[in-house]
Amino acid sequence: MTLTNLLAYIDPGSGSLLFQAILSSLLTGLVFFKRISNYIKSVFRNKFFLREKKDS
Repeated sequence: MTLTNLLAYIDPGSGSLLFQAILSSLLTGLVFFKRISNYIKSVFRNKFFLREKKDS
């Protein structure tokens, strides 16, 4: 075996841990940015809704 063959090996335990870490990071980022975008939308929606309500 050469050194490059040894470095390319990922055992199942480490592989599943790496997969779980990557997947949880992606999903956490998705939920985080989704919540921020919903908050920003609600701020503008409430601002325009209150302005329309004052006009009527």
